[in-house]
Amino acid sequence: MTRHRLAYCHGEKSMRALIAVLAMALAAGIALQSMRASKLKTQNEALRQQVASLQAQADQLSSQASPPAAPAATDEDRSELLRLRNQAAQLKQVTNELQRLQMQVQQLQAANQQIRAAPAPAPAPDTNTAAATGPVARESWAFAGYATPEATLQSAIFAMSQGDYQTFLASMSPEEAARMQKSFEGKTPEQIAEEGRRETASARSFQILRKQELAPDRVVLNVFVAGEDRMQRVTMQKIGEEWKWAGTANRGQLQQQLQQQLPAPPAPQ
Repeated sequence: MTRHRLAYCHGEKSMRALIAVLAMALAAGIALQSMRASKLKTQNEALRQQVASLQAQADQLSSQASPPAAPAATDEDRSELLRLRNQAAQLKQVTNELQRLQMQVQQLQAANQQIRAAPAPAPAPDTNTAAATGPVARESWAFAGYATPEATLQSAIFAMSQGDYQTFLASMSPEEAARMQKSFEGKTPEQIAEEGRRETASARSFQILRKQELAPDRVVLNVFVAGEDRMQRVTMQKIGEEWKWAGTANRGQLQQQLQQQLPAPPAPQ
């Protein structure tokens, strides 16, 4: 019993001594690490100060350093500069001129559009030009009244083709109607009608090739009759508000009528 107690006590002392040694070793390790950390902190702070000092020196040198002086311009450079300035001035002048021309073009285009949009004025009648209607086919012949020389011509031709003796005479001037009635003496109305139909039977169309004004109330129509392949010069006379057939003019009669419209030559001195 006593031996066991002695052995236990001896073992407890050994354990305490080991713990004390371990505690001392741990404390020594902690102290060593603290010393290393403090040393590293001191070194780090010194390095920071050095970096800050170097940065300040670099900033000071950068602010004090002056930019390199530009090389002096040579005569060639000055000439090139003047040439470029001259070209710029010419370009500006051309640009201004181009803008002015573009404005004029736009104004002309706008005026052209207004002219096109405006209704075209009726052309003045030309009494010496070909008829605008072209050939008048037989199928379209009809009574057209007496308001114009062309209308009177168609009314007379249509009445003749239909054998309408009364309408045919109504298309004539009083002198021509009297002459026609005299030529019809001794003939019955049926014979006169048949004669008118026979004279126009082969006509397929008629066309006014030329209209010549002899006076404000007298014109000559050059009429081509297709089918008969002949041309007649028909004189038209305005009586009141209506135009009438005043006869068929030959070349001699036409020349005489034209001469009557010319002023008389001056008397010889």
